[in-house]
Amino acid sequence: MNKAHELDEQRRALREGALVQAMPELGTLIVTGSDRQTWLNGLVTCDLAPQKPLPAGAKVPPPAGGAYGLNVVKTGKIFAEVWIVIAEDRIYVGALRERLEALRESFERYLIMEDAELADASGEHAWVFAHGPRAAELAAAGRAAGAEAAIVDWTGLGGALLVAPRQAEGAVLAALLLPAAGEAGPVLPTTAAAWEVLRVENNVPRFGVDFDDQNFPQEASLEERAVSFNKGCYLGQETVFMLQMRGHAKKRLVQLAVEGEGDVPAGAEIALPDGAAVGAVTSQVKDPRGQGVLALGYVKYKHAVQGTALRVAGRAAEITRAPGAGGAPGQAKV
Repeated sequence: MNKAHELDEQRRALREGALVQAMPELGTLIVTGSDRQTWLNGLVTCDLAPQKPLPAGAKVPPPAGGAYGLNVVKTGKIFAEVWIVIAEDRIYVGALRERLEALRESFERYLIMEDAELADASGEHAWVFAHGPRAAELAAAGRAAGAEAAIVDWTGLGGALLVAPRQAEGAVLAALLLPAAGEAGPVLPTTAAAWEVLRVENNVPRFGVDFDDQNFPQEASLEERAVSFNKGCYLGQETVFMLQMRGHAKKRLVQLAVEGEGDVPAGAEIALPDGAAVGAVTSQVKDPRGQGVLALGYVKYKHAVQGTALRVAGRAAEITRAPGAGGAPGQAKV
């Protein structure tokens, strides 16, 4: 099977079945203690208050049993992404390994009188994501093989988070890839290279590439995915809330279709048709619909509107996904 056909099959699995993505880049913090959930809820942008462990045999339950969110500093800027799975007696927090120790130290500064304890369990646990409409089914299969799981849609196409003891990782991955296709869509493993293409196609930004600790959630266009504007207080909430309700970010991350052959380098200028610079490219992949490329990049707030005509590295371009354009945040027109 050639790479183009393999990518087409993974693209179909993402939209009709599921993709299974091992996440070795994530480390694990475990939170225990009777106040663990309320305490952690005060440190992340997502709302953990209504979340409970998934009941046995659950496939598409309310509540989800976890969440995707952000830890932001007092100024409202992003410190880390967090993927959260709530179990009966503990909470698992997944974060990029290079951010984990600093995240643990930051969390511990806000651990005062609460009955909560933090432990770094990165060496003992492994994370797996499932993306696509069959993800909830895979979450149930993973739990049967020894994982904890949550129904969390990170892409807008359906999703689940699974965290398993390291010794059970192989069994969990095997269980996720076992479900027979039948009339349902395929279930396939994905690779880092394939996911890089699919995430850009589906408007999923990556920390360290499309945003970092200098960005507000709204600049990275993550407020629909990762931020609750109805929950109680959390670290950095005032800035994030005021930016949403009484102002706006100076720039927004958008998806663009760029005409013409050849790659567009990261950092390439995004400009108006008259040549005025309004932003820069952060990621790009070949557009599956033609000879051009799909890119993610920042543009000034007033130009971050779906359908806006722009130029990227001197080539004609158009914004294909922008915040508030309707539909699920991860949906792309591919």
